[in-house]
Amino acid sequence: MINIFFVPGMFGSTIEHMIRCYTEEFVPTGAGVAEDGSMHTYLKQAHFGRSLKQLQNFFSVASNAQSDVQITTPIYPFEQSRLPAILDEVNKYLTPSDKNILIYARSLQDCELNMLFQYHKITKARDIRTGIGTGMEIFCGDNRVNITQWNKDYQHWTEMQIWELREWLSLFYEEWVNEWIQSQHQVPDNFLKIQNIEILYNTKETFLKIAEFCNLHNDKPVEEFVNEWSSKQDYILYEFNTIAQILDNTLAQRDFTWTPITIIGEAIVQRRLREKNYEIQCNNLNIFPTDSESLYNLLYNC
Repeated sequence: MINIFFVPGMFGSTIEHMIRCYTEEFVPTGAGVAEDGSMHTYLKQAHFGRSLKQLQNFFSVASNAQSDVQITTPIYPFEQSRLPAILDEVNKYLTPSDKNILIYARSLQDCELNMLFQYHKITKARDIRTGIGTGMEIFCGDNRVNITQWNKDYQHWTEMQIWELREWLSLFYEEWVNEWIQSQHQVPDNFLKIQNIEILYNTKETFLKIAEFCNLHNDKPVEEFVNEWSSKQDYILYEFNTIAQILDNTLAQRDFTWTPITIIGEAIVQRRLREKNYEIQCNNLNIFPTDSESLYNLLYNC
């Protein structure tokens, strides 16, 4: 069995699809790349990420039903469990022949890039600008920060104004995503560890490395799929690069304008400014600036 441990947004579905479609040992999924660039177009063999009970049910209770399952894709963390606890449970059922792969992030910037992938591919259907819907729960679901700091009457993050939610996100996400970086140090040496940006920027080479690790045989060209998949990620990379341009041009007081970015992109801008000792006068700033002069005029040293 091949076990792919990954954070949502870190291309676990893409890797499973490539294994199933481009190695002789598997039956193709028959799926294509979705318009948003995701591979949420097919049913994964064994995808779970809610609770340890779900793992237990798959590996033990449903053992007779899993004989045809060859790839599992558990995400981390679970709602109530971190990666070490997930591994402790999975280790009860792994065999020496299993191949285990971890997808992780190398740096905070790589985590921020993954946050944009999460937003666009998981939450975008319920955009924050058309109403704060449950699509944002991947970022906000467990009320990581005391929301009453913004309003003592708030009971849930969906009651926050956009400027409050943006500030809230900018304050907590650095600690939250650190788990994606630390995971590389939490798995045994027999795991193949793959960076999320390896899949993004070196898709074919990374797939071939995974196939070799799993003793699989690539039996058909992957270039056409890789080219299509890669081109459909460009809009997210464009936003990620725009964030860097916003920072550089605003602090240098150079004229720069941009089309509105997502609330996640705005939160990343706000955190990166704070890292450079600048805060935004963000009270009631529900519409984020789209030019460097306006943003600069909202800054003050912290």
